[in-house]
Amino acid sequence: MSKVGRNDLCPCGSGNKYKRCCLEKDRSAAQSILRLVTAEDAASQEVIIGEVQQEQPAPQAAATAGGKLTLPKLKKMVTRELKWEHPAHEQLALELIESMKPLYDRELILEALMLWNGFSRTTKPAVKKTGSFCAAIEYLLSEEYGFMQSQAELSERYGVTTATISRKVKEFYNYVEEYGMGGEADELDELNSLGTPQEKAEALLHKAMATSSSKRRVQLAEAALEIYPDNPEVYLLLAEESENEQEARELLKAGIAAGRRELGELYFSKHKGYFWGLSETRPYIRVCQSYAESCWFGGNAEEAAEMLEHILELNPDDATGARYLLTAAYLYSDKLEEAQRIIKEYGKDDAAAAFAYDRIVLEFKQNGITSQLKMLYRVARGVNKHVPDYLLGVKRLPNNLPDFVGMGDANEAIEYVIMHSRLWASLPELLKWMLKQ
Repeated sequence: MSKVGRNDLCPCGSGNKYKRCCLEKDRSAAQSILRLVTAEDAASQEVIIGEVQQEQPAPQAAATAGGKLTLPKLKKMVTRELKWEHPAHEQLALELIESMKPLYDRELILEALMLWNGFSRTTKPAVKKTGSFCAAIEYLLSEEYGFMQSQAELSERYGVTTATISRKVKEFYNYVEEYGMGGEADELDELNSLGTPQEKAEALLHKAMATSSSKRRVQLAEAALEIYPDNPEVYLLLAEESENEQEARELLKAGIAAGRRELGELYFSKHKGYFWGLSETRPYIRVCQSYAESCWFGGNAEEAAEMLEHILELNPDDATGARYLLTAAYLYSDKLEEAQRIIKEYGKDDAAAAFAYDRIVLEFKQNGITSQLKMLYRVARGVNKHVPDYLLGVKRLPNNLPDFVGMGDANEAIEYVIMHSRLWASLPELLKWMLKQ
């Protein structure tokens, strides 16, 4: 069952955090709750019991108490079924069962054990005080399910300082951010349920795309490649995570080779001209486009143009916009006839800012400063008035491309100027002329 954390968006759709919206209302329906097991516990846990009795109807409480999990089963799982990196980690798991059993149902104790197993196997911590880890696990799960256990209460129960608990909680949060509450066990269960290596690699790729941790994305992508090395999107993801441009380009080149292997040469000859319309071709097209962009920004306009020509040959409808960067590459390399051909072929019904401003570059390179140039500049400003401000530095460019682009808006101008910056940087005289207009 999917769990909602206190700081997650509320599933009711209000847009507020869960803890400020439906948490109190949902607590009565929680499966994992604090509960009473002995008379001695009842005396020491009077406040907690009162809350549970108010929030949970008697029939549901009885069902929880009579669940399938038992303490002997949990202990057997710890000693015989789970793998541990160190005997101290196994011993802590047994202590965790003992410390949690008076207050929590068996399902929640199981979750605590799985969290500790994944955390200890991944981070291999040295265990000096077991109480600090037990308190941190209990606090994290208390936050997850809204039990509101304070670190001060846990400090007193486990005999450790709140500062120590807070430090351990942060370590667990970092782990959960990368691996989730179930850790690698969840991933292994999911992979084992799938059939082919391709399906397993695809599942790991989807997990990688969904995680917010760069380190974890790389780990999952590399694991996917070990299972199935012919998925081009895995190489694309690794290239995006790389901080070295040359390494990223090599990964993209490897992704192109993987895409060719995955589709097969016969597929290319049979479906050339219809790519992108066939969904299985899209990863290949995307990695080709990224490679072309990497070459362009890396100073190799010729290789960028070759790859962009390849994309248009496979996909003349050009769903990815390869035509725009190809025109820039042709203009930069003074292949003016080729640039004019692309603009003529695609530009008749294309109202994009790219062609409007590239026509200015083409006219300037062919004929210099002319009355036609002035007319083209007026037309281009009518298409997108924001481009000159970013080209001339009146407005500051952001560090990244915008997520969404609208015809004629500032985002379109930002995208155009960033993608065509190498072209315009080679035309100082044209920029000086534009500044005077």
